Amino acid sequence: MNELAIVYAVFPSAGEALDCCRALLAEGLIACANRLPPVISHYRWEGEVETAEEHPVILKTTTARQGDVIDRVARLHRHKVPAIMSWQVDVAHPAYAQWVAAEVSA
Repeated sequence: MNELAIVYAVFPSAGEALDCCRALLAEGLIACANRLPPVISHYRWEGEVETAEEHPVILKTTTARQGDVIDRVARLHRHKVPAIMSWQVDVAHPAYAQWVAAEVSA
């Protein structure tokens, strides 16, 4: 059975987050996406401290496809350096893990 992975990314707008989730689902790269409420992010960019509203998403996939998900999110994202990161899931309900693996195309 495939191991599960979570990919986390933030987008500058709710529409871009939605478009990304729909594309990844249509392409079979993820089994599920959670779009979270907007957050206020504070970060340093090009020597300046910035503040912006961002729209986070949590994408559920397999470890076999997590690199593909990261690459696709980066191509869909309008930022030059998008915040995209991933980690392997240590423990999951077996039925859920099987469902994710079945939904994600190899």
